[in-house]
Amino acid sequence: MECLSRGMVNDDIYSFKFSTQPKGSINSICVGRDKSKTNYCEMSACPVAVAGYIWYLKNKRNSEKTTIEEVNSITDNDIYVRNYNELKKFNLDSDLENLLIPLASPNIKGLRCAFIGEDGTDRDGAIKKVADYLYRIGKISSSKAIELNLSSNFVFEDDRLYLITDVQDYLDIINNNDDFSSSAETGRKANRNNIKKIVNQTKGKYIIVNCNALEFKKFIATNAKLPYIFDNTIYFKDYDNEQILQMFENNLPDYHKQNMKDDTRKLILEYLEKNRKHFPFKNEELSSFLAGYVSRKNDIQLPKERYKEITLEEMFSNLIGMNNVKQQITELSSFLKLQKQLEKMGKEIPSFNLHMMFLGNPGTRKNNSC
Repeated sequence: MECLSRGMVNDDIYSFKFSTQPKGSINSICVGRDKSKTNYCEMSACPVAVAGYIWYLKNKRNSEKTTIEEVNSITDNDIYVRNYNELKKFNLDSDLENLLIPLASPNIKGLRCAFIGEDGTDRDGAIKKVADYLYRIGKISSSKAIELNLSSNFVFEDDRLYLITDVQDYLDIINNNDDFSSSAETGRKANRNNIKKIVNQTKGKYIIVNCNALEFKKFIATNAKLPYIFDNTIYFKDYDNEQILQMFENNLPDYHKQNMKDDTRKLILEYLEKNRKHFPFKNEELSSFLAGYVSRKNDIQLPKERYKEITLEEMFSNLIGMNNVKQQITELSSFLKLQKQLEKMGKEIPSFNLHMMFLGNPGTRKNNSC
């Protein structure tokens, strides 16, 4: 029985091809026979294995009939419920879950959408979850997405998930009208042809555009049909300063974590409030950069301040005249400060535009005022 359990049960009996050759017969299923010199059965064939195979041959037809009946008794609603329950296991946010719910139906195929957000947001993690889910419910044949290069030749398959990245590279090539070289024209032609493939061959396909908001706006403007194809969009918000601080703290070595006090956290939040927009890193990337910088110091010491506070008075001292403009900007500054204070108190401020027109003849320093 030990030989049977290790040899036959761990494999699939249905895949075995039995032979009458001594070394290739049914006894080859017994793992111990070929490995042991003293402790093995000397029978030409294992009687347990033979009995199991005879039982299999005798009951094969009934087993196949039962399996077919079970498969035929499964309804589309049963499959939908199973797939929906599988989706719930991923604990996705409501927007992403609502996007995927229709695919729980066995009759619905294809996903065309855009994941929009800045670098460092969890777009890649969300894409991985989507790929895992589609693979688990049998919509695609691999849980790994295929990245599409819009400058290279590609062929769509029905059972794969495709990911359009490097959108900016595509935009640079398609809009590079100042380069008249043959290589530049070849690149523009290849990109235009690939966009036609996306427009004409995406029915029932699984495609995600992964980029930021400005890139997506320019991307769909390159072909009038693209906005109708990628009409489902999921927006990934930037992390707030509290989340950046939490990720920063998690990435610190244990030595520095012990030095994190409430006062230190407050100083870091103030630092982020002033300097965050001046860094080339965003979201999770910024937290990793700051944690890496601090890890090389003996204590919690942040990079040099990028923010330079310049008062309106200092700025106006470099401008001659334009007293009416200075007065309007001073009033606008006071209003924005009040608006920010009210928002911190939880007050809802009605939105309105603050457009301005700077009029004047050439040479009157309109650009300096802006």
